Amino acid sequence: MGTATGFIATFGRNDLRTVRRDSMLVTVMLGPFLYAAALWFLPSITGHVAREYAFDLVPYHSAIVSAFCVLGPPLLLGAVLALQLLDERDQNTLAALRVTPVPPATYTAYRAGSTIALTTFSVLASLAVSGQVDAWTLLLSGPIALTAGLLAPVLGFVMASLGRNKIEGLAVMRVIGLAVFTVPMIPFFILDSPWQLAFGVVPPYWPVRAFWSAFDGGTYWPYVAGGLLYNAALVGVLLRVVTMRLR
Repeated sequence: MGTATGFIATFGRNDLRTVRRDSMLVTVMLGPFLYAAALWFLPSITGHVAREYAFDLVPYHSAIVSAFCVLGPPLLLGAVLALQLLDERDQNTLAALRVTPVPPATYTAYRAGSTIALTTFSVLASLAVSGQVDAWTLLLSGPIALTAGLLAPVLGFVMASLGRNKIEGLAVMRVIGLAVFTVPMIPFFILDSPWQLAFGVVPPYWPVRAFWSAFDGGTYWPYVAGGLLYNAALVGVLLRVVTMRLR
């Protein structure tokens, strides 16, 4: 246990040095809070649309807030995870790791765990900064944030697996980012249909579906429970795959 803790502390110090040197990583990590700040204009935009186009945006606020504050952080921090893995692959850091006493499982578990913790905090912080959720909804969003946190390593490991280097990884991120911001939002328009559950195969569905229910005062825990189980299972599978590649 003590040795594993020492390895994790070493990984953490290396990550802090990497982030300080890479301005792109810093920008990406600040992204969730920039998304949240953009929502400060939602009331004025809602008023403008109502006056100019006679269209009420209020029923869509939960979908808009979820796109920025529930999906945005796992997408951006999952991209940071993928960029770190691809950068380490480019610099043969992962190959060097094989000849050290560090168990590959410790390395991948550290990567997944730190990303989950940072994403969970970012989701809650961005919801608080946005000013678009009341205190009760923010309190309910704790388990929703954890569900979204589990989504980040799923996205990051998939991005890193599909890209052979950072250039390809950035292209993969654009495609996955487009999918993450569109496909899970489709069920919002068919909430009364049982077919919405078919989107449960898409990992981002669970945190946004739970948030929509919490925002509107509905029953949200079945979606939290489903998301925690499903996304945790995906993280477990991907951890085994990534760990096997490091052996």
